[in-house]
Amino acid sequence: MHSNRYRLEYPLGQETLVINTLNGAIDVFPNELVQLLHKLPELNMADMTREQTEAISYLKSRNYVYHSKAEEEQLLEKAMVFARKTQVMQYVICPTYTCNFRCPYCFESHDIHDKISLLTDEQLDAVWQAVEYFHQDSGLQQGMFNLFGGEPLLPFTRPIVEKICEKAVELDFKIGCNTNGFHLHAFLDLLTRYRDRLKLTITVDGPEEIHDQRRILSSGKGTFQRIEKNIESALDCGISVLVRINIDKTNIETVPTLVEHYMDNGMLGRPGFKVHFAPVTDHTCQSTGDTIMQGIEILRHLRRNIPTIDELEKKEQVLVGSDMYRYIYAVSKLDPELQQKAIPFLPNIVFCESVQGRKITFGPDNHIYACADLIGRPEFKIGDYYPDFQLKEWKWEKWKAFNSLTIPQCRGCSSAPICGGGCAAEALVTYGNLDQPHCTHAGEKVMSYLDSIRDDLIKI
Repeated sequence: MHSNRYRLEYPLGQETLVINTLNGAIDVFPNELVQLLHKLPELNMADMTREQTEAISYLKSRNYVYHSKAEEEQLLEKAMVFARKTQVMQYVICPTYTCNFRCPYCFESHDIHDKISLLTDEQLDAVWQAVEYFHQDSGLQQGMFNLFGGEPLLPFTRPIVEKICEKAVELDFKIGCNTNGFHLHAFLDLLTRYRDRLKLTITVDGPEEIHDQRRILSSGKGTFQRIEKNIESALDCGISVLVRINIDKTNIETVPTLVEHYMDNGMLGRPGFKVHFAPVTDHTCQSTGDTIMQGIEILRHLRRNIPTIDELEKKEQVLVGSDMYRYIYAVSKLDPELQQKAIPFLPNIVFCESVQGRKITFGPDNHIYACADLIGRPEFKIGDYYPDFQLKEWKWEKWKAFNSLTIPQCRGCSSAPICGGGCAAEALVTYGNLDQPHCTHAGEKVMSYLDSIRDDLIKI
């Protein structure tokens, strides 16, 4: 008999809230039953009382007890297969590292934004050869080119952007583009030709006075009005636009005002227009942590301050990123404010697409990166695509093997199935290797979250 090691326990006086982090089960057990679960490895089935046998039978039905450790291992392997369900291979292509913005929370160094860089035709041909290799290696049918930077849509990048779009048609790939939107008007005639496979993501960080403090031109001038005009023009051309709001402590109070603005001017409701709430992160350890908020904090604030959020979500006009629910997939349904919107439990054995082997990034510096957050930092490259394709297989394999079942410090952790081993980029930047995790302390975060709703838990 084997007791599940992947569980969290939250004391509630005479009872204990038990969370099965492997399958998402949540139970409130008498403390005596929890103590039996603790003692199980030492007990002899032949010596158990009838009550103990019945209790263990119930614990088995809830997957807190297995016939053997091998049975638990099988469930872990199933969770791993589920975690690798992504069927699209993503190729992030940076036409340039140059950027005309100087956003204070950017994870990229502004040093690379200052320099003029641009992919050449020879480099792009080499990218296509590398794409062929990675796509065949992935075994996937679907693919996507994601234009990234720096800023991919600058006046001098247009010829390269056009070639990338043409290649997407040839390969029948989707096209994504993460752009600040400032020069979008100069690309609309081009991008309109590919609108059936294209989605633009444009960051707007609040109403004009807030956005212009965060999304700043290198000259120091604001950008809100020009971006909004460009978004409207893109929608007029039938191009889908996802407005991403990067949320932290410095702009959260103004997010409802921006949503109201989009409702008043009619953009929310237009075909192809959506708003995506996303937390600012610090995966590259750039010391932006003082203003970062946990997803749950952001969710609660939005639900309290945007009266129409339920209706907007139902119409899929606003989207809440899964990052908002990270670590609390299972327990969010216990929260009176979130229980109607809690997403289904998902075992999170791997952290992101980069450690699933489903994302590759090409920079204008000739280097291949496993994670787009590390572009322009050649010490973290996994190879080169030009002048010759040279993949450091051992580094790529390290990335693909970085998860909460293969990292020794993670495998026995009770939070492993909801953590995924944490961000590999953070581990690499912090330790210089992928032999250990940059611990997320997921269990502590769940406990802290449960503390915040303790009064409601006691009523269960």
